[in-house]
Amino acid sequence: MANHVSGYVSLVGASPAAQKVWDEYVVDKLNGHKKEGDWEVHLGHYLFDYDDGEFTNWDFDTMCEEVGAKWAYATDWDDTFVSVYSAWSPVVEWCEMISAKMAQVCEEFQIVFTYEDEMPNFVGVAVLDHTGLDMQVDLDGDELLRLILESDSDLNEMYDHDAEEWKDGMEEDAYEILWEIQSDFIHDWQQNQIS
Repeated sequence: MANHVSGYVSLVGASPAAQKVWDEYVVDKLNGHKKEGDWEVHLGHYLFDYDDGEFTNWDFDTMCEEVGAKWAYATDWDDTFVSVYSAWSPVVEWCEMISAKMAQVCEEFQIVFTYEDEMPNFVGVAVLDHTGLDMQVDLDGDELLRLILESDSDLNEMYDHDAEEWKDGMEEDAYEILWEIQSDFIHDWQQNQIS
């Protein structure tokens, strides 16, 4: 089973008031915890005190409940997005934390969160607004493979649907095709869910 889940959090259609909250609560907070030479910031800074290089009141359960994963990091961010990666689960709860903060000042914003497990064991998309989580859709790895096979007749011919595996002697070629088309397929599927 894979460990890392990568995600991309986008701010869409934000009013000036919502943008101000994003700039302060997301951008400034992450910038404030970024150490020189580091390329990532732990999202535990949203919950726990930090002193001398470690969290002083760390709680595993709180991290999982409030952020959505046992550990999670922001790796890049600006006034419209944050790139994140986390353990085992997407950080939907962290996105809910941000949307709740923004909803205190206005209703004009949307947060779109796309994510995928590294295998991928799953992929998904969540959309949040001033009411919180508006929509979340996931595909597990088997569902994703089924949809990709349905979309590519050559790849579909290489798959034994009864045995649920690649046909004898075709595995290497099949994976080469799959890896070539999978990222674009996931991106298109996520965008269709958002639409």
